[in-house]
Amino acid sequence: MGVKENYIFRSSNWAINNDLLNKTNNILLRFKKSIELNKIPIFSLIDTDKDIDEIVQNANFFTFDNKLTDFVLIGTGGSSLGADALIQAYSNHNLNKKINFHILDTLDSNSVSKILNSIQPNTAKFLAISKSGKTTETIALLLLIIDWLIANDIKVKESVMVMCENINDKENDLIRIVKQYSLKAIQHENIGGRFSVFSSTGLLPATIMGIDPYSIRDTARNTLRNIFDDNSFILSSSVFSETNNLSGKLNCIIHYGDALAAFINWYKQLWNESLGKDSKGSFLLTAKGSIDQHSQLQMWLDGPNIANYTFIKVANIEGYKIPTADKDILLSGLTFGKIQNIMADSTFSALKENNRSVRIISIPDITVETVTELMVKFILEVLVVAELMQVDPYTQNAVEKIKNNVSKRLK
Repeated sequence: MGVKENYIFRSSNWAINNDLLNKTNNILLRFKKSIELNKIPIFSLIDTDKDIDEIVQNANFFTFDNKLTDFVLIGTGGSSLGADALIQAYSNHNLNKKINFHILDTLDSNSVSKILNSIQPNTAKFLAISKSGKTTETIALLLLIIDWLIANDIKVKESVMVMCENINDKENDLIRIVKQYSLKAIQHENIGGRFSVFSSTGLLPATIMGIDPYSIRDTARNTLRNIFDDNSFILSSSVFSETNNLSGKLNCIIHYGDALAAFINWYKQLWNESLGKDSKGSFLLTAKGSIDQHSQLQMWLDGPNIANYTFIKVANIEGYKIPTADKDILLSGLTFGKIQNIMADSTFSALKENNRSVRIISIPDITVETVTELMVKFILEVLVVAELMQVDPYTQNAVEKIKNNVSKRLK
């Protein structure tokens, strides 16, 4: 997995408050004890493989006859973002994959049509995920897919699986559909969507696409173990709460590597939904290197100093090589990857010299393993920051209000 230091957030430009460091260290020690006592569900799940056999068995529903050409995940937010991040990282190194992956998470008819027009109903299968069983988009999309399959003379129960927390709840809209069409329903583990990537919510879609779920869990366990063996992780979490306690600050994350886009979307939900509480928190902004250097860099460097910046770059990326026909051209002989990393390092250095709060994370490549490591570290970081801010990272009461409002208006 490369040099261990590459994964530690050492290179930061933030002042470290000793009192804050001690607080953070105490939080990490409490977390370590809580994890050992199985008191944090997501980390308790990482610590075992007892559910993996069932995940593999459920994946067989989709792949048993080797005829699957398109796997479609129906779900929004935490029901799809984690799986998408893992699968996008996997696809980055498996360009000749036999199964195409699609996500139906929008009610935009043009986007839905593009997917339906690109797949064959007799070789496509669908997994609908909704923890509550009441997610508006998921219900609407599932009903559309069922109608589409019937119109194409496809047996719905052989093409659709549903994952829901309360599979025996008669008042659950999703389960009503399951009963009506005799669909296979499996249990959603009682873990909130943004923390569920290492549960069946993330691992079942990943397994269907050919990723080894045992390897993901093993990587997650090793990452967690290494974090608690290396006190330098304290730097990453404590700096976020320096001085302003995040209130009024922006959290800007810039990634260099297109295959990290899905991971960044996952992180965006994790951060915003976990920490935006009680008028506290920090808006998370995302940027794509090097494209957004041409649209946002002026503000980063010379605008108000109200943001923390995190760069993620890929160390061992090469890509196309520029021909060396004209040696007087500055870029002659360089690879695209080398140029991209020079741009990342140069931008990082410029921000640091301008006294901006900035750190850089270097990963060796974009694989399932490296994305898994980042996920574990960012989950733990968010939980530590939540403790420092004194907010509950597991709730989302404001979001529930919107869901209730939608439900009332629909009725």
